[in-house]
Amino acid sequence: MPKEPDDLEAARVVAFRFLGYAARSRSEMQRRLERDEFAPAVIEAVLAEVVARGWVDDAQFALRWVEDRADRKKYGRGRLAAELRRKGVDKDEVTAALDTVAEEDELERARQAAASKWKLESDDPDRMAMQAEKKRVASFLQRRGFGWRIITQVLAERTAKRD
Repeated sequence: MPKEPDDLEAARVVAFRFLGYAARSRSEMQRRLERDEFAPAVIEAVLAEVVARGWVDDAQFALRWVEDRADRKKYGRGRLAAELRRKGVDKDEVTAALDTVAEEDELERARQAAASKWKLESDDPDRMAMQAEKKRVASFLQRRGFGWRIITQVLAERTAKRD
């Protein structure tokens, strides 16, 4: 049952509680309020309020998201961009946030991620084992959102250590 337009205070409570758990994008906040079936005018009023107060800022949200997920989860640009798009962040804000990621930092994260998954211990693995390992690690890095240029560089470095 849709809520009445005078439910502004109830919508604020829902919004503030939702923000209390974690930073949110404007789109996430809107979906949360829609889930509770607040009237569109109430939702817009609450969104305008939280944005005006700086509690919801998609540009800052995207920057913090990229910084956290890139470092903590070792994700590449592709995965970070996809996650932000799912959260409803505008394409320009996603691009701006990803532009803060230095290419060398992304390469280093890919190296660390690959090192954690690389299983070959032998100094002279057979060719089939090496190919299987490279394919497995490349797939892992791709799922993490790293581009092929970085993946091929990391794999070349990993296999050069074995030669």
